[in-house]
Amino acid sequence: MITIVNNSHNGSNGDEMSHIGRKLYHLCGGVGLLSLYYILGRNRALAFYGIFFFAVLGLDIIRLTIPAVNRFIFSRFKSFIRSNEAHKLTGTAPYILGIGLSLYFFSSEVATAAICFLAFGDVAATTIGERYGKTKIGAKSLEGSAAFLVAALGAGLLISFLGIQLSLWVLVFGALVAAGVELLPLPVNDNLVIPIVSGGFMELALRIVK
Repeated sequence: MITIVNNSHNGSNGDEMSHIGRKLYHLCGGVGLLSLYYILGRNRALAFYGIFFFAVLGLDIIRLTIPAVNRFIFSRFKSFIRSNEAHKLTGTAPYILGIGLSLYFFSSEVATAAICFLAFGDVAATTIGERYGKTKIGAKSLEGSAAFLVAALGAGLLISFLGIQLSLWVLVFGALVAAGVELLPLPVNDNLVIPIVSGGFMELALRIVK
């Protein structure tokens, strides 16, 4: 998700609640989808991600094709959809795809770290970037990216505490890569790119040092 640089704190209560809803949706969605991998097992979870991805993508296409459906979804779920997504695909399908591909291509430890970088880091970047982002870098902010890095490192420490066996240097390296990717003005949704690129670099680093 894009970190919007916005120094105004004078938004309405409705706008604030929408921001909170989207952030909780992003964070809980990532953690929830990741949890299914450990609950269902690899094959069932990957199958679920595939079905869920195509279902969400199909609904998004229908929404964009039929204005009445688009208006209905926005009226019911505006807390979870950005206003600038009214006439384009939302970030949900890329989010699911990024999680699924990470868990398919990488080891479960690396994928878990990469997904947590996205889930925790992106929420922190958006929160800090919207409120305190003053040093603009394109559409994003240096403050938002710093918040992403701190949150990603915190997520890495958390999963280490929970039993994910990755060296500290790998987690730090992966968090730095993820924060760098989040800052770049990429044409592809960063919900897809962040976990795949950070996970790929961590896998590569582990193979080099073996």
